[in-house]
This record gives sequence, C-alpha cells and structure tokens, in this order.
Amino acid sequence: MVGFVMRDLDDVLALTSRDKVFKNIEDNPGLHFRELQRRTGLATGALQYHIDYLIRKHYVRQEKQGKFVRFFSVRGPKIENEQVLSLLRQNSLRAIILFLLGRRRANNDTIAEAVSLSPSTTSWHLQKLIDAEIVGSKKAGRKTYYFLCDKEIISELLISYQTSFLDSAVDSFVELFEQEF
Repeated sequence: MVGFVMRDLDDVLALTSRDKVFKNIEDNPGLHFRELQRRTGLATGALQYHIDYLIRKHYVRQEKQGKFVRFFSVRGPKIENEQVLSLLRQNSLRAIILFLLGRRRANNDTIAEAVSLSPSTTSWHLQKLIDAEIVGSKKAGRKTYYFLCDKEIISELLISYQTSFLDSAVDSFVELFEQEF
C-alpha cells in the first residue's frame, strides 16, 4: 500500500504543466489566478483544472482575500505572515508600504503624491492596511500621519520573496537594506 501512495504522489507532478503551476505557487506564495496565468502561460481552463487537481491532492490550498483567491503550497515551509505577504502582492499597497519603509511617518497627501494615486484611493488603501494592522495612524492637529507598525516583518518578507514580486522598487529596497547590514 505504501508503494501505491508514493507512486500516486509522484504522479501528481508528472505533467509538465501541473509541475509548472505547482512550482510557481511554491516559489511565489500568495499569487492570484491571473498572475499565475501570466507566469505559466496556460489557458484559463487548463490552469483552473491543474489548480483544482493540486487542491484535491493537498499540494495547494486557496485563501479568499477580498475579491482575489490566492494560492499557497501545502508542502513547503509555513509562511508566518501570509496576510501581509498577500497584501504585498497588490501593487498599490506594496507601493504605499515601500514608501512608508523609507519614512518615519507621512500624511495621506504625501503618500498619494509619492505613489501616484488620488488621495481618496490612497486613503482607501491605507484603511485596508490599518485594518490588517500593518499601518498605524496618529493625529497631529488637523493631519493624520501614517506609519508602519512592524518594519522588520515587512523587510523580511520583501527580502525572502524579492524575486517573486517582479518589482524594481522591491529590488532597490533589498539592495539598500543589504548595503546597510
């Protein structure tokens, strides 16, 4: 019976396409479907079939976060801060977080200008980050200033998954971080 189970596990990744999907999820935890589709080059139906198969075989699990479903490997090491990593996968949120990494604090207008978003959109994104306890806020007079609650966790995730972001801003941050230490 053990031989059958082992053979079954080997068969799960026997198809090149399925192996490609699994490796992308394993190397880039928290990817959503469309990003996974871009990276693998598979048609929508084929990708969905392989993901469903990997979920049924307990190689991959999915997490619904807002309007996205994000995929994580079940077989790899446990990621401590999956929610933070998932938020870092969103371009606008990542831009705000990277901006705040280089500052002690900043107000909404400064952040909006730096990340090229409208103040109302920036405010909406900041609220998501506050709700996730990634960003904190403090009022000073009429202005509200925002800051990162734990720069160390953010830095560790950006460094650990640098290549999976495909973002020159992340590359620049990691380069600066490594120069300092």
